[in-house]
Amino acid sequence: METYDDGNFVVILTSYGLYKSLDRDGKGLTCGIDKDAVIFWSREHLNGYQNSWVSVTDTSASGGNELQ
Repeated sequence: METYDDGNFVVILTSYGLYKSLDRDGKGLTCGIDKDAVIFWSREHLNGYQNSWVSVTDTSASGGNELQ
């Protein structure tokens, strides 16, 4: 277990080989296979996603596998 940002969150390696982050209250923040990505997204979550953005496109999809 490693602590980051003055104890604001910790990153642990799970039994499944994934990295998981928890805030100081023990609530899960994010998980993934890349430790650096988990650290990045944990900081983003705690800081209100200040370095992230969303791009909306007109892309759509429709299903074709409906049960008959």
